[in-house]
Amino acid sequence: MLNKTQEEITAKWKSLDTEHPLVSIKCLAFNHEKYIAQTLDGFLIQETDFPFEVIVHDDASTDNTANILREYEKKYPLIVKPVYQTENQYSKHDGSLTRASNAPLKGKYVAVCEGDDYWTDPNKLQMQADFLESHEDYFAIGHNVRIVDDNGTPMANDNPIWRKWFNTYTSMEDRDYTLQDFEKGIMFGQTCTRMHKNIFKESPEGLEEKFFALDYTNGDVAMSLLCFCMGKVRCSSLVAADHRKSISNNSWTSKTFKKNMTHRDILSLLEQEKFANSFGVYPDFTEQQYRHVRSSFLYFKQSKKWKDLSIFLSNLRIISHKTKFLKRLLKSAR
Repeated sequence: MLNKTQEEITAKWKSLDTEHPLVSIKCLAFNHEKYIAQTLDGFLIQETDFPFEVIVHDDASTDNTANILREYEKKYPLIVKPVYQTENQYSKHDGSLTRASNAPLKGKYVAVCEGDDYWTDPNKLQMQADFLESHEDYFAIGHNVRIVDDNGTPMANDNPIWRKWFNTYTSMEDRDYTLQDFEKGIMFGQTCTRMHKNIFKESPEGLEEKFFALDYTNGDVAMSLLCFCMGKVRCSSLVAADHRKSISNNSWTSKTFKKNMTHRDILSLLEQEKFANSFGVYPDFTEQQYRHVRSSFLYFKQSKKWKDLSIFLSNLRIISHKTKFLKRLLKSAR
């Protein structure tokens, strides 16, 4: 819920240098009519002593998302600056979505929040910007998040989705996070919690090609790894956002829930390793690889289906430590 009227927000923004925002909020939206107003309100409640811009990229939604965005754009033209696509960019799978959503970002820093998540603490942006402004050697900062269901109800700890993602980005501590955390599958907060330097304004040579070569790695994981490659990373235990995990909407979670994704996961780790190596960073994903190999074995053990056996054998074929992993797996199965 907004804590100020439209007139009060507009009056404040007219006194700021909105042509030079300190922070650009990057928001990707597609068929988010059920959620997008709550997402935008989470941006507008932010109490800052600096100007920020809200760049919402609507990827040719087929529902009412674009119309809701137009309403907010009309009310808050100095803040909400949507990009309306007439052709879906994500489906091209050629980096068009990333280019189109990054190009308008003018801020020194970028804060990210997808169109079905929302911020809950009005001091989130100020806290993160203050930290990065006073710690130039840090590239990014995240914070804690609460996992909610499709209706915004907090998930209980007996929910299998909650259990899966708890250690990944909902148990953040007040400390630096390192590549060793990432090697264990722990990111520095979920995507909607992160603020990082705007690397898109002056990208290192070849970055775009390297980024778009990641065929199997989800964008949030890729961006997290890039932050670790670029510099120091901090996290806060502050719970300042709600992240929606749903098995009923068009999210990645809903598409992959209870499916055997282990082969894709291992391919992702192999290309992440190559990506990091190109920056002179050398992560060790051995334990993550082993977990996925073991999971694929357990899938087959339970299903007794040729498909799952084929995935297990394919996983053994592509990993680096075949004999070691197989011996370890047979030992654990006894």
